[in-house]
Amino acid sequence: MTRSISFIVIATGLAIAGAAQADYKRVKTADQFNAQLAGKKLIDEQGNVFVANPDGTISAKLVNGKKFSGSWAWNKRFWCRNGVLDGKALGTDCQVFEVDGNSARMTREKGKGSTTVYRIE
Repeated sequence: MTRSISFIVIATGLAIAGAAQADYKRVKTADQFNAQLAGKKLIDEQGNVFVANPDGTISAKLVNGKKFSGSWAWNKRFWCRNGVLDGKALGTDCQVFEVDGNSARMTREKGKGSTTVYRIE
Protein backbone atom coordinates (compact mmCIF):
# COMPACT_ATOMS: atom_id res chain seq x y z
CA MET A 1 0.00 0.00 0.00
CA THR A 2 2.76 2.45 0.94
CA ARG A 3 4.62 1.72 -2.28
CA SER A 4 1.57 2.53 -4.43
CA ILE A 5 0.94 5.77 -2.52
CA SER A 6 4.57 6.78 -3.05
CA PHE A 7 4.23 6.04 -6.76
CA ILE A 8 1.09 8.17 -7.00
CA VAL A 9 2.77 11.06 -5.18
CA ILE A 10 5.83 10.89 -7.45
CA ALA A 11 3.73 10.60 -10.63
CA THR A 12 1.58 13.56 -9.57
CA GLY A 13 4.67 15.64 -8.82
CA LEU A 14 6.15 14.85 -12.23
CA ALA A 15 2.88 15.76 -13.97
CA ILE A 16 2.72 19.09 -12.16
CA ALA A 17 6.40 19.82 -12.91
CA GLY A 18 5.83 19.00 -16.59
CA ALA A 19 2.82 21.30 -16.77
CA ALA A 20 4.80 24.14 -15.19
CA GLN A 21 7.61 23.99 -17.75
CA ALA A 22 7.99 26.99 -19.98
CA ASP A 23 7.05 26.70 -23.64
CA TYR A 24 9.75 28.80 -25.28
CA LYS A 25 9.53 29.42 -29.03
CA ARG A 26 12.65 30.41 -30.93
CA VAL A 27 12.77 33.84 -32.53
CA LYS A 28 13.75 32.93 -36.09
CA THR A 29 13.61 36.21 -38.02
CA ALA A 30 14.44 39.88 -37.65
CA ASP A 31 10.73 40.68 -38.04
CA GLN A 32 9.89 38.40 -35.10
CA PHE A 33 12.65 39.94 -32.98
CA ASN A 34 11.47 43.45 -33.79
CA ALA A 35 7.85 42.58 -33.00
CA GLN A 36 8.51 40.67 -29.77
CA LEU A 37 11.64 42.17 -28.21
CA ALA A 38 12.99 45.33 -29.84
CA GLY A 39 12.40 48.43 -27.73
CA LYS A 40 11.28 46.44 -24.68
CA LYS A 41 13.07 46.18 -21.35
CA LEU A 42 14.76 42.82 -20.77
CA ILE A 43 15.40 42.43 -17.04
CA ASP A 44 17.61 39.62 -15.74
CA GLU A 45 17.56 37.96 -12.30
CA GLN A 46 20.04 40.50 -10.87
CA GLY A 47 17.94 43.46 -12.00
CA ASN A 48 20.11 44.52 -14.95
CA VAL A 49 18.00 46.14 -17.66
CA PHE A 50 18.84 45.81 -21.35
CA VAL A 51 17.04 47.33 -24.32
CA ALA A 52 17.74 46.35 -27.93
CA ASN A 53 16.47 49.51 -29.57
CA PRO A 54 14.78 49.29 -32.99
CA ASP A 55 17.53 51.51 -34.46
CA GLY A 56 20.16 48.78 -33.85
CA THR A 57 21.65 50.22 -30.66
CA ILE A 58 21.67 48.60 -27.22
CA SER A 59 21.23 50.51 -24.00
CA ALA A 60 21.59 49.10 -20.52
CA LYS A 61 21.31 49.97 -16.86
CA LEU A 62 23.52 47.66 -14.82
CA VAL A 63 23.12 47.27 -11.07
CA ASN A 64 26.90 47.21 -10.53
CA GLY A 65 27.22 50.74 -11.94
CA LYS A 66 29.31 49.69 -14.95
CA LYS A 67 28.45 51.13 -18.34
CA PHE A 68 27.37 48.94 -21.23
CA SER A 69 26.59 50.07 -24.75
CA GLY A 70 26.54 48.39 -28.09
CA SER A 71 24.88 47.67 -31.35
CA TRP A 72 22.98 44.72 -32.74
CA ALA A 73 21.96 43.25 -36.07
CA TRP A 74 20.10 40.17 -37.24
CA ASN A 75 22.37 37.68 -39.03
CA LYS A 76 20.63 34.67 -40.63
CA ARG A 77 19.08 32.83 -37.64
CA PHE A 78 20.84 34.77 -34.87
CA TRP A 79 20.70 38.06 -32.99
CA CYS A 80 24.27 39.38 -33.01
CA ARG A 81 25.52 42.04 -30.64
CA ASN A 82 28.75 43.95 -30.43
CA GLY A 83 29.16 45.48 -27.00
CA VAL A 84 31.45 47.61 -24.86
CA LEU A 85 31.52 47.13 -21.07
CA ASP A 86 33.20 49.91 -19.10
CA GLY A 87 35.37 50.81 -22.10
CA LYS A 88 36.36 47.20 -22.89
CA ALA A 89 35.24 45.83 -26.25
CA LEU A 90 33.43 42.51 -25.82
CA GLY A 91 33.47 41.60 -29.49
CA THR A 92 30.59 40.11 -31.42
CA ASP A 93 28.45 37.32 -30.01
CA CYS A 94 25.58 35.84 -32.00
CA GLN A 95 22.82 34.58 -29.76
CA VAL A 96 19.61 32.58 -29.83
CA PHE A 97 16.50 34.23 -28.39
CA GLU A 98 13.39 32.34 -27.38
CA VAL A 99 10.16 33.81 -26.02
CA ASP A 100 7.40 32.44 -23.80
CA GLY A 101 4.83 35.09 -22.92
CA ASN A 102 6.60 37.79 -20.89
CA SER A 103 9.79 35.75 -20.55
CA ALA A 104 12.76 35.61 -22.92
CA ARG A 105 15.64 33.17 -22.86
CA MET A 106 18.93 34.12 -24.51
CA THR A 107 21.71 31.62 -25.18
CA ARG A 108 25.15 32.88 -26.16
CA GLU A 109 27.52 31.47 -28.78
CA LYS A 110 24.83 30.60 -31.36
CA GLY A 111 22.88 28.62 -28.79
CA LYS A 112 25.84 26.66 -27.41
CA GLY A 113 26.93 28.94 -24.54
CA SER A 114 25.48 30.14 -21.27
CA THR A 115 21.81 31.03 -20.96
CA THR A 116 20.13 34.02 -19.34
CA VAL A 117 16.40 34.37 -18.69
CA TYR A 118 14.82 37.83 -18.85
CA ARG A 119 11.48 39.27 -17.87
CA ILE A 120 10.05 41.31 -20.76
CA GLU A 121 8.46 44.66 -19.93
